[in-house]
Amino acid sequence: MTKVTGKASFEKNLQRYPVPALDKGLDVLELLAGQPRGLSLSELASAASRKVSEIFRMVDGLKRRGYIAHDLRSDKLVLTMRLFELAHRYPPTGRLIAAALPEMEALAREVGQSCHLAVHSGGEMLVIAQVDSPLQMGFAVHVGARVGLLTSASGRVFLTFQNAQERQRILACLPDASKPSTEIDTFVKRIDKKGYESVPSDLIRGVTNMSYPVLDMSGRCAAALTIPYLQWDADNHASKEATRARLGHAAQAVSSAIGSLQDQVPHAKMRA
Repeated sequence: MTKVTGKASFEKNLQRYPVPALDKGLDVLELLAGQPRGLSLSELASAASRKVSEIFRMVDGLKRRGYIAHDLRSDKLVLTMRLFELAHRYPPTGRLIAAALPEMEALAREVGQSCHLAVHSGGEMLVIAQVDSPLQMGFAVHVGARVGLLTSASGRVFLTFQNAQERQRILACLPDASKPSTEIDTFVKRIDKKGYESVPSDLIRGVTNMSYPVLDMSGRCAAALTIPYLQWDADNHASKEATRARLGHAAQAVSSAIGSLQDQVPHAKMRA
């Protein structure tokens, strides 16, 4: 008997063990992934070369599991951030944290402030790593905390350092895009010009949230490195400007560690 190996064996097994329901589900997810504005049920069936009755139950199941949502404004089916969240459980997130923690520890030690690393998840920014200030007192954001994509310094930085198409896709998936597009355009232009965000906290007096992007190989923001800068009266603490500059260098170092080619992305160079 001839033994089938390699690609031929793989293709033979595909024919030998068909899983129609799984194939339909993956077809739905892959088609919607390429449609930032979504598709109606009939459009989705047509694109998948299937009848509406064939994919109706599949779509309903994916909606119940949180992978697909129905946009009431456009009457379209769109992907949620569920797949994005699953992707962040995969080792690349561990690699990002491993690259960031040594820089974050040095940063916190040098400026006497806490810092945290956040990624986009489900229309919000999710804190995945945090380092406390070495001082006896301080302010910190805990791992697992979520902050608004449009209202936080880290969220605004994340949105700014995406390409226009990806930014619109992310905004289209927000459950409540309450901010007008003109306001979003304003902060995107401002942050893109400076290379960072630095704004007073709208929750805690005396705290300034400053954030820089951590860029991937394509020059897009993979995460945001942020310091909630706590103003001290004593003179022996790093100034706000010195802290911001050191934060920029740390974000640049983390970006380089995960493979960013910043010199090839003019708008993404750090302004320290």
